[in-house]
Amino acid sequence: MKPIDRSTLVSFMGYLTIRWSYFLCLTAFCFLTGCGGSGGSNTKPPTPTLSSSKLGPHILGTANNTGAVTILGGCPRIAKWIAPTPGIDLAIASYKSNYPGGAVILRVFIPSSVATYSVANDPSASANDFWNKMSAQGLSAAGPANQIDWLEGPNEIDNLPNWYNDPTAANWVASFWSALADLMHSAGYNPLVGSLIGGQPSPVTLFAPLATVMKSKTYKWGWSSHSYTFGATTSVSTEGAIALYYRQLRDQNGLAGIPIVLSEGGYLTPSSTGWQGQLTNDQYLSWLKWFDAQMQQDPEVLGLTIFQVGDTTNWQSFDLTPIAQKLANYLATGS
Repeated sequence: MKPIDRSTLVSFMGYLTIRWSYFLCLTAFCFLTGCGGSGGSNTKPPTPTLSSSKLGPHILGTANNTGAVTILGGCPRIAKWIAPTPGIDLAIASYKSNYPGGAVILRVFIPSSVATYSVANDPSASANDFWNKMSAQGLSAAGPANQIDWLEGPNEIDNLPNWYNDPTAANWVASFWSALADLMHSAGYNPLVGSLIGGQPSPVTLFAPLATVMKSKTYKWGWSSHSYTFGATTSVSTEGAIALYYRQLRDQNGLAGIPIVLSEGGYLTPSSTGWQGQLTNDQYLSWLKWFDAQMQQDPEVLGLTIFQVGDTTNWQSFDLTPIAQKLANYLATGS
């Protein structure tokens, strides 16, 4: 899944309003609730305790949208933003200030109309081109590299050849990602490679070229996959085909101990719509809690950023706003 490109720019005063209102909302919420600490006094509140849950928001729309502010009030240990978004720099800075141990995931949206590569292209030159486009499309607008914990690259196969069942393309992608990861590292970012469609590549051994080249790196890196459910089942064997497919990728490619972020996930229909109209609020929350318990069994998994909160136009059926308060309560209390 990917957000629809937005070219509409806000005015300078509107931009400042977004930045300031986000700061006020998030600071006020955390002061009042304490995220597990005490609040309501005139003394400086304690540093919030991060949620023990591995669930977090995948934020779209405006940086201070109501659903995002509510979920962030539950002190999630992980959150994802997409650049370019007005006010994203202060949104990320506020999250890192309020939750020093929290992990920020960032992806710069590069539509396929801007960059598409094939095995006929040189992979290193393509990686350099993609990096330049990331820079041009708003990477620096998200703030300094030291407040971004993990930086993603191409989303799924939006910009890449379909390598999920093609050994030649899989080797090309490995060379592409090797070069792109080096560029990210040189700029001060920790690369998060893959951004894999749930249940892909198939067979899992097609991930081997990319896994092998990345394991040769001496710097910090991780990988990402998408974890969607089609039936909201609580069957490990059933969900192993997509939502828990990362376990097969990890086990068969020697990736034990390498950080993984499930950078998209949740409920998905075969027609690529979301949970609204398919599940009740409680049914969806129940499945998310079950999946959280599964992630807790895998120490490499840093978390799932649930797609999505804030975009009520292009991805409305996925929007978490109707369950934002209950999800925040779960993050804060575990129940």
